[in-house]
Amino acid sequence: MSLGPGLRTRVLAALGRPDAQMAIAMTQGGSGGEAIERIVAAARAGLPDARAQLGRCYLHGLGLPPNIAEARYWLDLAAEAGDASARIELASLALRGHAGPYERGPFAASEASEPDTGRAAALARLAADSGSAEAQALLAYILRMVPELAETPDEAESLYRRAADAGLPLGQLGHALTLLGQGAPEAAREAVGLLTAAAEAGLPTAWFLLGAAAESGAAGEADLAAAVRHYRAGAEHGHTGSRTRLGLALLTGRGTGRDTEEAETWLRRATNDGDGLAAAALGDFHASPERRPPNVTEAAAWYRRAVDLGHAGAARALARALSAGAEGPPHAQDIACFLQRAIEGGDVAAWSDVGAVAAMPGADGEQWRGWLARMSRAGHADAGLHAGILAHADPGGPLGASIARRQYLIAASLGSIDGMAAAAEMLVNGRGGTGDPDLGRALFAFAAKRGHAGAHFALGVLASGDPEQARTHFQRAAALGHAKAAHLLDAA
Repeated sequence: MSLGPGLRTRVLAALGRPDAQMAIAMTQGGSGGEAIERIVAAARAGLPDARAQLGRCYLHGLGLPPNIAEARYWLDLAAEAGDASARIELASLALRGHAGPYERGPFAASEASEPDTGRAAALARLAADSGSAEAQALLAYILRMVPELAETPDEAESLYRRAADAGLPLGQLGHALTLLGQGAPEAAREAVGLLTAAAEAGLPTAWFLLGAAAESGAAGEADLAAAVRHYRAGAEHGHTGSRTRLGLALLTGRGTGRDTEEAETWLRRATNDGDGLAAAALGDFHASPERRPPNVTEAAAWYRRAVDLGHAGAARALARALSAGAEGPPHAQDIACFLQRAIEGGDVAAWSDVGAVAAMPGADGEQWRGWLARMSRAGHADAGLHAGILAHADPGGPLGASIARRQYLIAASLGSIDGMAAAAEMLVNGRGGTGDPDLGRALFAFAAKRGHAGAHFALGVLASGDPEQARTHFQRAAALGHAKAAHLLDAA
């Protein structure tokens, strides 16, 4: 009579058969004490499955002390024998910078270096060619990261589609991203189906993308309430971006009831995860006039954290908070440092703060003049305006009245309404060069039509020979908040 399968396996294991040893080890969980002994025996006997499993045990600390060198040794042996799972593990290690020479031993150091995407792709391709859906998704990920490694332009998309068709969540996620990138509602609806499957399989990023699709209306009508539900699911599964989006939704009441306390909790968690946007949002929250009173010191602390996390916009916000005395008396050079970080980080709007800080006590005039020159070359309309402000702050300095006038004219030529009014005043009064009242009046008139209170007031003064016209300009200036115009009208 033949033995049952289980009993036969035990008998074969007792005879030292590596495959039987491995089969029993895996029924024991693959990482317990007795299981490890059987895996080691099977690995030493040359069984590729056992070698791959022993490598994973060393890699992930499953029943053995973590040891990347030992993990790589056993995974290398399994990979050479064609084991797809070992090739996938080695490809992942190469992406983490573990692809060079190593030394074995219980105390061998294993320092990570630069990622070796070429080796990672080669290993993943071998595993993918054997039909592994996991390897197909990994190779697609690598090829999207380094497109020049692809054999054809659409290889990454094809691999993700194959992995998705096999039901692999990572493949579903990757293929969904391809579909969303097409920008068509039909493709987006297919992507939503794939993302739903990936999310239910436990991928937090899929919840985030479902939220983004619902928020944007990529697959049809926007559904903010659904977006918040997806973000909450992602947040509860530890996804940083989902935590930030959920916090922002709760902070504003967009798609859900407003709850600033819960919003702050999620934004703090996202900040602890390293999200600069969440830290900047906390800064905005504490600086908001809605806070009674606003806590600019707390806001500055969050802005500083956001800057450390690489958020360019927070650098400008921090500079403004410091200018407002958030951390004591403002220091021009500290503020300049953060404005420079904002500008270098791509926050073009930060240029407009440069001139305001330039006139502060302790500012380095040469530094500011250099910045203003950069602004002007980059075509920023505020450059000439602020350079002119600098000249007026230091009339006897290297930027004299003539240069100030030229800078105001540059600002006017680039569309700065304030620059037009400043240049007009100098032209009408002949300051900084020969007077040109006609051009001055034309600039005042242009600025006035665009709501510049000072330009209306100046036109009122220039129209002294026509009381009705003068009064009209004073009235418009007063309506725009010009205090002197209002005083003149009251006195009349």
